Amino acid sequence: MRRSAIFRLALLCMTIVAIQRANTASAVAYAPGGHIVTSRGQSSKEIAEQHALTTARQRYGASARLIAASAVTGYCAIAVGRKRTGLVNGIALGRPSRAEAERQAVEACLKAGGTDPKVRWEWYG
Repeated sequence: MRRSAIFRLALLCMTIVAIQRANTASAVAYAPGGHIVTSRGQSSKEIAEQHALTTARQRYGASARLIAASAVTGYCAIAVGRKRTGLVNGIALGRPSRAEAERQAVEACLKAGGTDPKVRWEWYG
């Protein structure tokens, strides 16, 4: 009987983790000065967008804008590269693997004209 109780507890914990990871959305907002704000693990894309934009505007002013959002649960990465006298970002959201998120973020940064891109932020959500 003790084994049965431990098995049920383990099953319950795995179910809770699976539910928490299901249907999570992410969004990224940018504010002048190079400020990046992310919203991750939200229940919908719209909520993630609203949260990222509201937080960015509260912290850095009304000129903040939304630059990426996804309702797909997966690995996310943001790469930063140099472009003339400034910086440029490459963003990948909701990718099936960490390596793919990193690769796509770097490719997006290069496509936007960035040089020597480096992945600066990564998360799952």
